Amino acid sequence: CKIIDAGNSVQGRKILFAKISDNVSTREAEPQFMFTSSMHGDEITGYVLMLRLIDSLLTTYGTNARTTNLVNNVEIWINPLANPDGTYHSGNSTVYGATRYNYNGYDLNRNFPDPIYGVNGNQQIETTRFRTVAEANNFALVANFHGGTEVVNYPWDTWTNEYPDYRHHPDEAWYQYISHLYADTCQANAPSSYMNGYDDGTTNGGAWYIINGGRQDYTNYFRWGREVTIEISDTKLIPAAQLPAHWNYNRKSFIKYMEAVLRGVSGLVTDTLGSPIKAKITVLNHDVDNSQVYSDSTGFYIRMLSPGTYSFR
Repeated sequence: CKIIDAGNSVQGRKILFAKISDNVSTREAEPQFMFTSSMHGDEITGYVLMLRLIDSLLTTYGTNARTTNLVNNVEIWINPLANPDGTYHSGNSTVYGATRYNYNGYDLNRNFPDPIYGVNGNQQIETTRFRTVAEANNFALVANFHGGTEVVNYPWDTWTNEYPDYRHHPDEAWYQYISHLYADTCQANAPSSYMNGYDDGTTNGGAWYIINGGRQDYTNYFRWGREVTIEISDTKLIPAAQLPAHWNYNRKSFIKYMEAVLRGVSGLVTDTLGSPIKAKITVLNHDVDNSQVYSDSTGFYIRMLSPGTYSFR
């Protein structure tokens, strides 16, 4: 494990990632994965659960086969707290009084580049920190955690798949699969009332309600990755005593979602001498709205898809 300091918030608190890999100092020909939580500073169930996930991955590596397989074959990045100024609005000794917004009063999940409106003219420093990390890497699969309800939200957020603004992501069937994989696993490990609303624990973002400047659309449209937004507790600031139960509701879903980055069409793009090439990988007669992917500095690419027959360029 290596702690990555992405830089400071408005008030000077650090935005940190735990980078976990079997060769943590080397960029290997393998997918990059990211979990991030609590860009809304008062939605902090995921903050604590991400700390526990980091601990779980590190302490079970070498003894648990699934953990070991993930750490050996994926470069995992986990950011437990994306908005420290919002969470510690009342000072560093308490999370009571936490607020949704950053210190400047901005909702960070409305502050990212948007497929319709482009870069936000008031881009906040926390958004810049995340963009710097995202644009220096090639994250294939991402999820960001929120609270206030219980549902897995998949793209798009800035467009809806319903009339009159009818616009599907070309991989919507895959997104529905990955969203149900997470939600169904929660349902199997939680009380019957948990993660069972909306469309059986999932929703298309724009069909729920349209937002502009969201993190998941930024990743999907501008970084050619795949990101969902996961709301994991009806109460934003849950009592500490409920955190172990929410860990048990979600821990198997965390692992299953991470493992999804190992399934798809993957390979290496090189020149005739075997040197890696950054290449655009397009699924013909399928990709629209920047749904293509790119190989990274090692030449590695991964394209997650629903089962079917496809032609690639």
